[in-house]
Amino acid sequence: MKKNLSLLLTIFCFATLVLAQSPGQTLRGMVTDADTGEPLVGASVQLPNTNPLIGATSSLSGSYLMEKLPVGRYQVKVSYIGHEPLVITEVLVESGRETVLNVQLRERADSLQTVVVKASSLSNSSDAPINRLNFSVEEQFRFPGTNFDPARLAMAYPGVAGENDGTNIISVRGNSPNALQWRLEGVEIVNPNHTANAGTFGDRPTGAGGGVNILSAQLLGGSSMLTGAFPAQYGNAIGGIMDMSFRKGNDQHHELIAQAGFIGIEAAVEGPVSVGGRQSAVGSQGAAIDESRIPNPESPSFLANYRYSFTGLLTAMGADFGDEETAFQDVAFHVALPGKKGGNLTLFGMGGKSSTLYRSPTDSATIEKELFNIDFQSKMGAAGLTYVKPLGKRSVWQTVAILSALEHVRTADFLANGARWEDDLMQERKASFASVFTQKIDGSNRIKIGVEAMNYRGEYESLFIRPTLQWQNGGSAEGWLVQPYFDWQMDFGRLELTAGIHASVYTVLRDEVLPEPRLSLSYQLGQGRLNLSYGLHSQLLPLQLNALKSKFQTAPPAVPRAHHIVAGYQNSLGKSLIFKAEAYYQHLLDQPVYETPNGTISLLNLMDFSQAYFNTTVGIVPDDFKSIGQGRNYGIDLSLQKYLTDRFFFLLAGSIYHSEYTDKAPKNQHSWRSTRFDGGYTMNLTGGREFLKQKSGKTIINGISSRAVWLGGFRETPILEHVSAEQGYTVFNLTDANILKLDDYIRLDLRFYKKWNKTGKNSMLSLDIQNLTNRKNIQYHYFDTVQGKILEKRQLGLIPIMTWRGEF
Repeated sequence: MKKNLSLLLTIFCFATLVLAQSPGQTLRGMVTDADTGEPLVGASVQLPNTNPLIGATSSLSGSYLMEKLPVGRYQVKVSYIGHEPLVITEVLVESGRETVLNVQLRERADSLQTVVVKASSLSNSSDAPINRLNFSVEEQFRFPGTNFDPARLAMAYPGVAGENDGTNIISVRGNSPNALQWRLEGVEIVNPNHTANAGTFGDRPTGAGGGVNILSAQLLGGSSMLTGAFPAQYGNAIGGIMDMSFRKGNDQHHELIAQAGFIGIEAAVEGPVSVGGRQSAVGSQGAAIDESRIPNPESPSFLANYRYSFTGLLTAMGADFGDEETAFQDVAFHVALPGKKGGNLTLFGMGGKSSTLYRSPTDSATIEKELFNIDFQSKMGAAGLTYVKPLGKRSVWQTVAILSALEHVRTADFLANGARWEDDLMQERKASFASVFTQKIDGSNRIKIGVEAMNYRGEYESLFIRPTLQWQNGGSAEGWLVQPYFDWQMDFGRLELTAGIHASVYTVLRDEVLPEPRLSLSYQLGQGRLNLSYGLHSQLLPLQLNALKSKFQTAPPAVPRAHHIVAGYQNSLGKSLIFKAEAYYQHLLDQPVYETPNGTISLLNLMDFSQAYFNTTVGIVPDDFKSIGQGRNYGIDLSLQKYLTDRFFFLLAGSIYHSEYTDKAPKNQHSWRSTRFDGGYTMNLTGGREFLKQKSGKTIINGISSRAVWLGGFRETPILEHVSAEQGYTVFNLTDANILKLDDYIRLDLRFYKKWNKTGKNSMLSLDIQNLTNRKNIQYHYFDTVQGKILEKRQLGLIPIMTWRGEF
């Protein structure tokens, strides 16, 4: 506890010593070519809705600078001859910190359309808009109910359904949450979330979610979610990809961010590695700036953050939160080291620890959980580097290397005699490397040649004891996944064609080489764009199956595959209103299925593996899954989004979909049944309004936002009540898998915030009221051995979260 407080105080003291107050109210950055990273000299950068018009021109280094801007939100229009113009919305300029907006423009032979994007989309502006959701950090602070987490923010968008109130576990287009892949700086990593067991049926960790993201929003530069038919550079994913990236620290001024709230207490500090950047410019608002005063794009910088959970801090100070204690802490850093000849090196890392301790409050249990003392401990870390090197005017080489690892340990001791009845261990390590060469042949043709390689190692052990059963299993897995790819993008004016091939070479469970073609077409139709894409994808099996390689009675299961087809339409209805529609079909092949006397268990229905191991009448699943199952997800995603202009915004997002599976080759339509995640529909309405006023030399922004959620209830399998009573744990009737439907999930969130901007600093106070109506939605049912009947597990009620944030 003392060490944690000391670290927080050290960050504050260091920041106080080095802090030269950032002037704030400054907008600066670089304009570069999206394919090669070459600076675009003389690019026009304008703020269209200002009077008189404020603008700047990029320098010889591609840099631009605007100073002494009024506090507020701006649209930024960037244009350059022979390149596709961009209008960037929701650019927030505040006092206390500079706004750095780096822009990438695509070279096009015939620039027919101005593209409207959010600031978070800039790093992906060269990619087609289909199948990609882009999230900004500013949205995480403005949208209600996000807990400053990109995965929770994704739940406000179409095609994404949250599994549990208390976690960021999500199902994308009806896929199992385990099919979601997490990436950092473009390469695959282990699950980067605290308390990965939160909200699961058996209290065991899931592979792709948890209670809180370990990478704090203070360090995020933006996040993207790919929902299907992924481009050729992406592999080892079927059910979605969440890609996070660090932002670069301020390379001209030292800045401090402090935040305290129910989620945690944290501090971030950033600035130039060596003091002595440009001197603060003085001049009239929007006036032309002498190039010598524009920041050097080759300035090194650092960024670091430490966070400790609020409840963990209070518990360590003696506060009593009842029978369950949850605590976490994490740290992250990013160092940018630009080279003098165009090469850019970055070093980064993140790590976190979390724990959940449950101590039975009584010797006389009223529910089954009170029979045990439960201890869950988790730790995760990742460290890596990126290197980007331009090779001439038309090519660039990019390399990323990351080592990531995690460990989850869970124990449950029987309260009556202290005997250990449950003991679980999960360890994973991923050493990931990616390198890609991009060549721009001309304004109409671009090629990418790359390879991604990952060395994987995992270990798994599980013990489960009940009066009628003692079950123990486990093992380890190790091997390589090598993924070379080639991608060719061709621009024919209104029509764009991208053709690629991705190969997946697996050696983990069994040796397989899978060619995976990718194709995308995009056609400009007036102010809109039609898109069509296809991809064949594959994904490693979860650790619990990979670790049993030596125990399969027959051949190990094949690597699951999936065909993705997506047709979409997007239209910019003015400068800030975007309509999107995407229809999709996913056909999943070679899905592992286990046949029991009580029915079948499919990987497509699982979130944590306790649902597989303890759902049969005998309680034990022999280690012999077979790749005979199939699945299909199909539906349509619709959204209408108004970016935050004219001081208000909204996002109306909905989906109609089905998620189905079969445990063998389908003979007819009746062979298909709903998966656990077949909710049928989602509907989200998020909106907000801001009010700006000047008072006593301060700019004050008052804001309110709300989100209404209506999701179709997930599916559930009937419980065999008498058999469960005999066995001493929940046993499902797998013959009728998923024939029940939970009640619809309905929730209303409300957020109030107030921002104060004064010279050299700004602060924000917010109140996030989650689940305003206190509706406790049903999560699942289970058989309780103490009460001897089936009980329902309810989700969270009303939760108020107060947060203060300051930037200096």
